[in-house]
Amino acid sequence: MNNKITYALDFETFYSNDCSIRTLGPLGYFSHHEFDAYMVSVVGDNGYEFVGHPSEFDWGLLADNIVLSHNASFDQTLYKYGISHNWWPTCEIFAWHCTADLAAYCGLPRNLAGSAEKALGIKPDKSTRDNMKGKRWENMTPEFQKEVSEYALVDSRLCLQLWQAKGDSWPEHEREISRVNREALQRGIPIDLEELKLAQERVKKYLFDAESNIPWLGEKPTLSRKAFNEECRNMGIEPPASLAKTNAEAQDWIKEHGVKYKWIQAVSEWRRINSLLKKLEAIDNATMPDGRYYGNIMYFGAHTGRFSGGGGNFNLQNLPRKEMFGADLRKLIAAPNGKKLVVVDLSQIEVRTLLWLAKDWDMLSVVEKSADIYEAFAISFGMWEAEKGALRDNDPDTRNLVKAIVLGAGFMAGPKAFSATYGYSEEDSKAAIDLYRGKMTKVVELWKTLKEDLSNNTMMAEHNAKRIAHTAELPLRKINYGLIQHVKKGRHGFPEWIATIVKHSKDVHVRLWQGLITENLAQALARDIFADILVRLDAAGYALLFHVHDEVILEVEAENASEALEDVVKIMSEPPPWIPDIPLSAEGSVLTHYEK
Repeated sequence: MNNKITYALDFETFYSNDCSIRTLGPLGYFSHHEFDAYMVSVVGDNGYEFVGHPSEFDWGLLADNIVLSHNASFDQTLYKYGISHNWWPTCEIFAWHCTADLAAYCGLPRNLAGSAEKALGIKPDKSTRDNMKGKRWENMTPEFQKEVSEYALVDSRLCLQLWQAKGDSWPEHEREISRVNREALQRGIPIDLEELKLAQERVKKYLFDAESNIPWLGEKPTLSRKAFNEECRNMGIEPPASLAKTNAEAQDWIKEHGVKYKWIQAVSEWRRINSLLKKLEAIDNATMPDGRYYGNIMYFGAHTGRFSGGGGNFNLQNLPRKEMFGADLRKLIAAPNGKKLVVVDLSQIEVRTLLWLAKDWDMLSVVEKSADIYEAFAISFGMWEAEKGALRDNDPDTRNLVKAIVLGAGFMAGPKAFSATYGYSEEDSKAAIDLYRGKMTKVVELWKTLKEDLSNNTMMAEHNAKRIAHTAELPLRKINYGLIQHVKKGRHGFPEWIATIVKHSKDVHVRLWQGLITENLAQALARDIFADILVRLDAAGYALLFHVHDEVILEVEAENASEALEDVVKIMSEPPPWIPDIPLSAEGSVLTHYEK
């Protein structure tokens, strides 16, 4: 690879309120009648630089070489779209890497301005980009055309410099994960267009009915709290302090008065109905005539490395599990004729990764041999006997309790948090927490080790009179918490640690403690295992459409669907070679419409 030239490439395109990738999705944007890719800037590590119209660029230079883009989901997708429309010639590119994904992996802000400032000490001026909105190249003044050209070149130079400074910190397998994730969404997700149309009509009817019951509609803002309170007092009702869906008292108040006064229920539901309609409109806008939705899932979107939604009104990582107001977003995703969806997920992966991190080999061995992981824990906890038969069939209440204990107590939750999450009394919750901590001694030892690491780091920092970066180890990487600070009197008067991490391209401070680190490690290891599986499925030739947490959604030929399901389950049940001693399990279905 030493003889490969590395080129940083960046397109500049016309955008406006109507012609925007935010509302139309990538292909909807590229196919808009106002769209214009009027500039490409290319900077090579051999000193080559070009900025100008794409038709003037020698695309053959990229052949068999490496291309970088800061947001390759945009630039690479546009490049492929342009080839399909004969805007520029095709060439075989050796590899296309995303420096925004590189930045995220390295704990830098995802945006170019932020990552360049942190990694290179350069703070680029992005005001030119803002001033380009609504301006076509041919209508720009010569002075502004020159400014835009220089702005584009600076972006490509920074992209290349970021790669040169941090590229070696981005392992090859992570680059593959980035590629597989990016190319999956470029395939498009098949949408049931008829159902999408009907769902929009049904939701609009719900919205119309809600608005018809709001007395002040058209005179004051729909969600005006002042108008709501005035209407309450007009009816002789004392308005509640809050209307939040998460506020139990508010929901009880709405339930009590909403039956008699329909406008109360209408106001409480309006925001959710309107939000759902916007999601449906986002799907519609980004669904092309081929019946496929083109969206995004963000690589390394969370601090732990997990994927996250790609922004916008339709988040593939957070789809509702049931129908709301006449629309089921999951069932909009439907296999086209002659195809089926194969949907498979890893079973209880974070429970397994926690046991592996705690080196609880005995419990992992029990889990590996059991058909029901929660029955295995129930037997270990002394809450069930194998001779009684399957726990799932004979005592589902006990199984639910064991499941809550296993999922809720492993990350050091206390009785109050357990009670609030699972609805058990505080007395029963305390007994559950005590049971877990008494039986799962290896996990408790892990907590102690992580706390000792924090304490030792703090002592080193105080001894050297400076703050020290804190990390937590995984088989393939480290979770970096930045420069931690030890506060002798925290929010509750007790000593605590404060970490600085990047979230949404900004530094944020979080309270760091062994329970959070345990959760982060289990989640991050689960992500690394799942990401390894994504790469293996891609190598096996499966068409990944998208993925949700620990679940894959594949498009296969209908006639081969059963065999594909069996093969995918087998692949996902095999641990990666770098962690052969973790027992994995997967299960799935063949579907015509996506559901869970």
